[in-house]
Parts: sequence; C-alpha cells; structure tokens
Amino acid sequence: MKLKQYLAAALTAGLLLTAGGAEAAEHLVSGQGLPENCRELKATVAKSGPLLLFSDSPEMVYQKGVLYRDVVQGDVRIFFHHVNAMDSNKKIAVMLKNNQGLRPSEYTIKKKGLGAPSWNYMYAGKTSQQEYFAGQQQPESGTLGFSRSKELLTGTGMLLAPGKLLVGTVDLHLSRPVEISVIMCDLKNDLELFNSDAPVLPMDEHPLRGSFQEADWQYNIKEPIAVSKEQPAMLELAASCQGFAKGTDATTSLPAENYGNYGVMYDVNFEIGGTEKVKLVLNPLGGLFAGYGMLEHNGSRQLLALPGNSLSIGDSYDDMLEVATLEPGKYKFIWSPPGASNLPVRLYWQSAAL
Repeated sequence: MKLKQYLAAALTAGLLLTAGGAEAAEHLVSGQGLPENCRELKATVAKSGPLLLFSDSPEMVYQKGVLYRDVVQGDVRIFFHHVNAMDSNKKIAVMLKNNQGLRPSEYTIKKKGLGAPSWNYMYAGKTSQQEYFAGQQQPESGTLGFSRSKELLTGTGMLLAPGKLLVGTVDLHLSRPVEISVIMCDLKNDLELFNSDAPVLPMDEHPLRGSFQEADWQYNIKEPIAVSKEQPAMLELAASCQGFAKGTDATTSLPAENYGNYGVMYDVNFEIGGTEKVKLVLNPLGGLFAGYGMLEHNGSRQLLALPGNSLSIGDSYDDMLEVATLEPGKYKFIWSPPGASNLPVRLYWQSAAL
C-alpha cells in the first residue's frame, strides 16, 4: 500500500490488560544498525480462518461507485482502505444485500475497527487497529430477508471529507450467501438504491483488491527460543519472499494477489526457554510503520501500541522498538499489517541483560 505525504499527529495509547510474565518495555533504539550474528528462526505456517475481502483499488477514489463486491457466506473479514479524491464530502459504506434467494440469511457482526477518517494516513491506519485490537466487542446479530440490505459500519455509512482516508476491518458470519459491496457515494444518495444501480469502478495501477481464503496465518516457532548477548534471534513477517495470499478479484474473475497481506491476521506462537528474561523487539524494515498488536501469555492479553510514544517509527531502516520484556514461558504475538504502513517487519528476541 503506497505511502503518501502526511501531517504530523500525536496518538496516545495505553495498555488494557497485562499479560502475566510480560512487562511493558517500549523503548526506541535507532542509528545503531540492525543486530548482527542473528539466528533466523524456523517456523511452520498453518493457514485457516475467514474469507478475506480486500478493497484498496482504486485507493484514490475519483468517482462514485462500487469499490469492491463479492457474494460470500460463512466467516468473512472485510478490509478496506480508500481516500475520497473528489472535491466534496462523500459517504463510504459497506453493504450486505440478500439477493441470492428467497430464504433469509442470518448475520453476526463479530468485531470491527474503523479508523478516524484523516488526512494523515498513518493516523487513519493506526486508529483502525487500535479499535480492532482494543478488547471485546458486543456482537450484533440480525436477519436479512429477501432483497433486504444492512449497512455494516454505522448503519448509515460514514462521511469522508475530500482528501481523507478511512481504513476499516469488519469480521462477520453469514449463514447463507449474501452480496457484500464497498461503495462511495454522495451524502444525499439512498444507500440501497445506489448499491443496486452503481457501476463497479476499475482498479487503479495498484492491483490491491480481491477475495482470499484462509486469512489467519499461524506461525509456530519449532523450538524454545534461547538467546545470548552475542546472538539474538529473528523472524521476518509479511515479506515478498514468503509469498502473499492469492485469490480472485470477484468483480473481474481475474487472479488476485494481496501484496502485503493487508487484512491477514498473524499469530506467532513461541516459547522463551531457559531462565533469563528476553526482550521482544519490532523492526519496521520497510519504512514508516504505525499499528497495534496483542501479546498473549497464560490466558491474559496485553495490548501493544506499535509505537505508543509517537505516531510512527521507521524513519530509519534500523529503528528498533522494544515492545515487551518476557519471562520464560509460552506466548502468542498477534499482529496484522496496518493500512498505510510499509512492510516487511522483523521480530527480534534479544537478551534483556544488554
């Protein structure tokens, strides 16, 4: 996802819950180069989870229309990332429509994260992840009769001023096939009528949309992690050499690839061996980065702002954000590529005695 010029902004973030055995340890180290003599960890990768509908092309929306559309059922995750590039306020909406048969479809909206619409793209992406990862949300369930519609974001869509970006993630379950559409229209437009009549807009020069099976990727590090002062450990994530999710653009039936795996959830399962504490460190190797993640340990969770003391990191290739200090034991780091951020990223495990 290309990164544009952005305005300076401040974002304050806090921990909701504390994962036992982990201490918040945010500290940015920069200008010292990347760790040398690293041991690259080996992990098995298992893919499962919902169907991902990814809507990011056209990223800059210059005319009203349908940005992405597919007919789906079961567990579904919608990830969208769009800028209003027109000269007046518009409305962005995600529509469910039961037009696949006479029988009603049950739906449950499990979780969503909607960023604050902003001219600052990093801020829009980061606030979306903050809401998504922040904690338990009350599910919303309902029934769609034949030809009935439901707007998923607020019930009436969201206003998007010229030049502003909105990033959103919605997890839901559908009992029967339902058409899902991401649309942008005038404020005065009736959403149901517009959704029925509007054209599907072509992609821009960046082919970033499509439907992708198995949007949860679980990395299981094979052996307990033991590090020394002389040799840290490292795992790279969301790198092109590892391959990205492949699927189909439902609007054209052409093959699609999710360059960056935006909307994919990564679960990194690992164990700290030995008896010494270890620092968990994030390096945004690709450039500017602003997001959130979760750390699980012994049944409790810690919300991680990446970073928390500033909007973003990655001004330098060797920015190293210490995010937690870990006692020996088993952990899970949950993370997803944030909208507007750059990839790949690296996780380092370093001796806390440094």
